[in-house]
Amino acid sequence: MSTVQEKFDLVQKFIKSGNTGGKELDNSQKLQLYALFKQISEGPCKGSAPSKLKVVERAKYDAWKKLGNISKEKAQELYIKVIEGVWPKWNEKAKL
Repeated sequence: MSTVQEKFDLVQKFIKSGNTGGKELDNSQKLQLYALFKQISEGPCKGSAPSKLKVVERAKYDAWKKLGNISKEKAQELYIKVIEGVWPKWNEKAKL
């Protein structure tokens, strides 16, 4: 059985491969993955919130901030879960 880090690395390989069978993420899923990736790579959200007039930047900030202090490993698990919800057989394609 692989570790969460190894599985996350495979998910990243799958996403970068573009071998998604034409199925796309919706904006909500993209936002969720963005926030989780920021949590994984930078840790908890810091800094001040962008202006509410900057709708996209504020949505990204708020999604990341909402994650609070979850661990890198937990964020990786959640990231994988989102991908599995969209592409249940991603693992088969990642190893190609």
